Amino acid sequence: MRATGVAHMESIEPVDRLADARCRLLELWQDPQVRGYARRCAGDHEVADDALQSTYYAMARLKHLAEIENMKAYFYQVLRREIVRERGELGAALIEDFAREADDRQLDARALDGPSAGFEDDLCTSVQCWYLHKQLLAERDKLLASVPGRSPNNVRYREVVYAAAEAILSAGMRGEPSEADSIEAFRVSYAEYFAQPGAAVNTCHQRFVRARADVRALLQALGS
Repeated sequence: MRATGVAHMESIEPVDRLADARCRLLELWQDPQVRGYARRCAGDHEVADDALQSTYYAMARLKHLAEIENMKAYFYQVLRREIVRERGELGAALIEDFAREADDRQLDARALDGPSAGFEDDLCTSVQCWYLHKQLLAERDKLLASVPGRSPNNVRYREVVYAAAEAILSAGMRGEPSEADSIEAFRVSYAEYFAQPGAAVNTCHQRFVRARADVRALLQALGS
């Protein structure tokens, strides 16, 4: 029976195999479990949906799509990369450093055949977040001083930025996405500045953008 099955597979035309692989790819793209994973990782429905779409198109263009044995693992790997690309800011800057090695390998399909690929990626990220979190705590005073003073209460602003960076690393150790860099989180932490009564909406938005950039700079300082 096995020999017959192998012979049958070998008799399938390459075009038919590619068409079958694209059907499986479409099923993955539509899979509620995959979509739920994307939204948990991205922390935002729009970012997740855009990343899913980009992942689908990127894989649909692969000439070797039919040769990928573990398509689901491959899809998850590309999806994580696309979420990083879609976010493109703060927390993503940290994840980019961890994902760069995988990108440099150009997502070799053979490297993703093993079922432990996702686990190893998560473990690597958790370990590096633990190391950076330890460094963050050890160099607290120096890192706080490196944060620009942008508000009337510079001490509080710096503490809010530092706390956001610490929360991102803590979530990374648990393998979870973080909302610590969201505009809602900043408003809760320092409402007088990020949701100042009477201030123009654009003014508050610019304050949020600069704060996210400061969190990113702090995390990058740890990496250096």
